[in-house]
Formats: sequence, C-alpha cells, structure tokens
Amino acid sequence: MPNSQTRWDSPLFVIQKGDELPKQKITDALFSRKAPPPNMSTQSQPLSSTNFLYDLDCVTNNTIKTIMQSQSSSVPGDQLTIPGVEEKIVFNRHLPLSELQRYRRQFITYTKMHPVEDTKRLSTMFVSYLNSYIS
Repeated sequence: MPNSQTRWDSPLFVIQKGDELPKQKITDALFSRKAPPPNMSTQSQPLSSTNFLYDLDCVTNNTIKTIMQSQSSSVPGDQLTIPGVEEKIVFNRHLPLSELQRYRRQFITYTKMHPVEDTKRLSTMFVSYLNSYIS
C-alpha cells in the first residue's frame, strides 16, 4: 500500500473511480517541485586519474613485496617500514603471501568503489588498511 509519508511514494495522488484528475497538482509536482538532495546512488563518482588502477596495482604490489622481504629478517614485535609511508606495520606474526594478496584484493575492490583524488596517499591508505586487519 503506498504511503505518502515515505519519500518513495511522495507525492502521492489517490484517485478514486469517478474523481476528477488533479492535473494542476500533478503538473506542479513534476515540473515546479524542487529536486531532492543528491545521495550516494544519484551522485556521480569523482573523476580519477587515467592511470588510477595501474597506480593502485603498483603501490599495493610494491608494498606486499616490501613486507615479504622484511619478514625474512624480522622477529615478532618489530615494525616494518614501507618506503614513502610514515606509518609502520606492526609485525606480530609471519604473514603468508596468500593472506596479503587477499587483503590486497579487498583493498583494491574498496578503493575502486571509493577512488581517491591524490594517488600519492594510496600507499599510506594501504598500510593503514593492513594494520587494521593484521593487528
């Protein structure tokens, strides 16, 4: 049953058999009404750089390579340094490549849906993402 209080059913014109059609109200609702505010489903995504996916792939791959190399000479409790990133990765346990690749795929999927304008922040974002999952 349509409800005029919900935004999906607004405006709601209930017309019974034999009622006169409220042409002016319908015309006003279609053409004179202020547009509803945009939301996530109606806003267009911000334009990303033409090589955004390539940059994202390179940054995440290089970060994983650095982690894999650093793990071989680290002991639990160490902090792994990623070039160009101030935040360090806390090394609590050995992280297998398959787990790092899974986090990488999740991060790429999320970042494709929510692209950032500054691709220089990608490595910092990825390290923060990893820290939130591996700690």
